[in-house]
Amino acid sequence: MGTGIRFWSKKRRQKKMSGRKWFCCGLFWWELKKLCGIRALHLFVLLCIGFNTLFVTGSVYGEDKIACVRQVRDLAGSRMGADFSRQAARLKDSKQKVWLLQQTQGARDLLDGYDTGRTAQQMIGQYRVKGWVADALERKYQRQESRIRALARRGASMDVGAAGMTTVLFDALFAKLCRVILAEGMLAAVLTALYLCHKEHMERTWQIVYTTKHGRQIQREKSCAGLLYAVAAYGFLAVVSCLIFANAWQLGGIWDTDMATQFYNFYAMGMKLPFVPWADFQMRSYLAAVLTLGLALVVVFYILGNVAGLLVNNGYAAFLILLVLAALRFEAALLAGNAGNWAIYEVVLWSPVMLWWLQPLWFSDMGIHAVIPWQECVAGALCILLCGLLLALGYRHFYRKDLA
Repeated sequence: MGTGIRFWSKKRRQKKMSGRKWFCCGLFWWELKKLCGIRALHLFVLLCIGFNTLFVTGSVYGEDKIACVRQVRDLAGSRMGADFSRQAARLKDSKQKVWLLQQTQGARDLLDGYDTGRTAQQMIGQYRVKGWVADALERKYQRQESRIRALARRGASMDVGAAGMTTVLFDALFAKLCRVILAEGMLAAVLTALYLCHKEHMERTWQIVYTTKHGRQIQREKSCAGLLYAVAAYGFLAVVSCLIFANAWQLGGIWDTDMATQFYNFYAMGMKLPFVPWADFQMRSYLAAVLTLGLALVVVFYILGNVAGLLVNNGYAAFLILLVLAALRFEAALLAGNAGNWAIYEVVLWSPVMLWWLQPLWFSDMGIHAVIPWQECVAGALCILLCGLLLALGYRHFYRKDLA
C-alpha cells in the first residue's frame, strides 16, 4: 500500500510539473504576442532601416573605380604583382585605369620583415606607458609575430582589395554602418526590456498580475520573450542593412578581400599600423564575425535593461540611469587616457559601451586599446557572465521589494 501511495504521489508531482511547464510556455508566448503587437517598437525598427538606407546611399561614391578594380580582379585574381599589372594595362584607357596602375604597380609585401617588437616599443614610447600595461603590450606583440609570419607567407597584404578605395569602403561598412547597426540593436534591446518590466505599471494592472499564484515570477517569462524579440529585431536590422549596402556598392569579388590588405590601416598617435586580424578573415567573413559578436553585445544590453527595470520602478528613470552610466564610462576613459593613467584606461575598456565603441578594431591587435589577443571576445564573454549574475540578483531584489 505504501508503494502505491508513493507511486501515486510521484505521478501527481510529475503531472503538476508538466502542467506548470505548459503554463510557463503559455505565458512566454503570450508576452511575445504582446510585444509583436507594439507598433512603436516596429516603427522604431523601420525608422532605423530608413535611416540606414539614407546613410548607405548617401556615402556611396567612386563606383567607377570600384568597377575598374572588380574587372581586373576577375581577370588576374586578387594578388598584386606583374601579372596583375599586365592585365590592368590591357584595360581601355581611362582615368580609372591610370589611377589603378598608380596604386598597384611596384607594390611589395609590407608584412614581410615587419617588426612587431619595434611597433610595441614605439607605442609604449608614444603613449608613455609604464608598469604592467607596458609589459602586457610587449607580450601581445610578441604573440603577434607568428601571425605576421603566417600572413606574409601567403601574401595577405598583397591583396588589392579595392585599391585606394579600400579604406573608404571598409570605413563605410565597419566603422560606420556596423557601429550604427549595433547601436540600434542595443537601443532596441534596452527599450524592449524596460517596456516589458514596466508594462503592468503603465497599464495599472500590476496589483492584479503580481498577486496571482505565479506572481512576480512572470518576469522570467517576460525576460525570455523580450530576449527573443530583441535578437530578432537585431537580426532583421543587420540583414536588411547589409543587403542595402551590398546592393548600393556592387562589390562582386571584392567581398573576398583579405582584411590584412596593405590598403587598410589604422592610426595611433601618428603611427600608421597595419590591420592584422588574429585569424584569417575576408571581408565577408569578417562582417559575419562582427555581427555575431555584436549579437552578444545586444544580449548584454538587453540584460542590463532588464536589471535596471527590475531595480527601478520608473522606466524613464531606469533608461536615464543607463544613459548616465554609459556617459560616465566614456568620460572615465577620456580622462584616464588624457592623464596617461593607462592602468585605469585599460580597465574601463572592459565595459560594454567601450566594447561597442572599439568595434571597428575588433579581432585585430587594437593597438593601445587591448592588452591581450582577442580581448573583445573575452570582454564580451565576461560581460555576459557578469550581467547574468546581476540579473539573478535583480530577480531576487524584485521578488522582495515594495512595488507600490
